[in-house]
Amino acid sequence: MGLFAKKEETTGDVPLETYKVVYKGGLASLPKAKAGEIKFHLMSDEFRLEPTVGSRSYWNLLRIPYQAVNDLRFVVRQVSTVESLMSGVAGQPDSDLAQANNIHLDYVDDAGVQVLLRLEMLTGLTVMGQAKKCRELDDRLRVHGIRSKFRVQPAPAGGGGDIAGQIAQLAALRDQGVLTPQEFDTKKAELLRRL
Repeated sequence: MGLFAKKEETTGDVPLETYKVVYKGGLASLPKAKAGEIKFHLMSDEFRLEPTVGSRSYWNLLRIPYQAVNDLRFVVRQVSTVESLMSGVAGQPDSDLAQANNIHLDYVDDAGVQVLLRLEMLTGLTVMGQAKKCRELDDRLRVHGIRSKFRVQPAPAGGGGDIAGQIAQLAALRDQGVLTPQEFDTKKAELLRRL
């Protein structure tokens, strides 16, 4: 270590894994997607989303305890019209750009509000590389038993009543622009299959 070397800060709380993501939406205080890298740390007891130089102007440290998480899913990215036209993949759902490189983190915040945080994986140079990193993250969740720390959803008491309420909540999220119509339809179909 040289005389002028920068000393690393150590908190004793070392991430199990760290990924780079970008904010795509979901927080009431931040209604639009933003550019700028955010560090997505997989900790022993929480997801920790930390700003970097590129995101410091809009992002504050966000800690999401695993016991507050309902679900974490990897979804196919929404290809913009410009991307599809430039790549010639318009209307091709199995194209190289149609990869599951988006993370949807469903959790309950400190105020008791359900949040669907949408992030896009940046780690990985290409869309295919980003999707590969999402699969790696899924493996890390399994290996470290993190999904078992998520909130346990109570079984619906009367069968369909709870599902109808969940569909109404999803519709409200769709109407607020938090969910895309496709995401709403997918989740609704999943809930209806449980009836």
